[in-house]
Amino acid sequence: MNDRISRAPQLPSRVASLVAGAIAEGRWKPGERLPAEQALADLYGVSRNVVREAISRLRADGLVQSRQGVGAFVARAQGTGVLRFDAELLSDRTTFGNVFELRAILEIQTAGLAAERRSDSDLAAIAHAYERMVRESEGEAGGVDADLDFHRAIARATGNAQIAAVVSFLSDQIRETILATRARPGSFVGRIIEVTLAEHAAIQDAISSGSAGAAKDAMAAHIRNAANRIGYTLSI
Repeated sequence: MNDRISRAPQLPSRVASLVAGAIAEGRWKPGERLPAEQALADLYGVSRNVVREAISRLRADGLVQSRQGVGAFVARAQGTGVLRFDAELLSDRTTFGNVFELRAILEIQTAGLAAERRSDSDLAAIAHAYERMVRESEGEAGGVDADLDFHRAIARATGNAQIAAVVSFLSDQIRETILATRARPGSFVGRIIEVTLAEHAAIQDAISSGSAGAAKDAMAAHIRNAANRIGYTLSI
């Protein structure tokens, strides 16, 4: 069977659909590990980055689970009945703005809870994610991934697994659109990175201090500013 596909827009979505279909057909069963990224890239004739984004979407759908240092495993055979935002819909400004507003509502409160509940290991994870942001700031994809990991670390610091799951879901869904927005002409990426790092440092400091109010204010300022940088005005 020839699984290779031609290059086209929304290629990660197409690869995700093919992998999901193969799982539904029983090629890979629940509990089994998916082939490595390079093997899947060779199978479908795409790059490893495309495969990585496809797996991220399947993880957001709850169809696969990633185990650090091991790989991606099939979580279940069907992907129906799972909340997701279609990539094509996220290209619509109104829909993307609504998702950004949802993110603001959730993450501002999340920052406050993290400040109240964080452990030493949580603070270390947040600091590690921030350090990755600084190191990888020059690489667009790496910088975005480190940024989203920073927010995931804060969500985990709440001690609430459901909050962590929803924040991770939103991060996976908006990743590609953020990358596309940063790549558009006139985005002044260098200046954006400098300001973004300062905003994240303020969030980290507030959570470290244990002040829920300061953490919420720092997160609110960051998300409002992030929205403004891509042409949205939030009333949060």
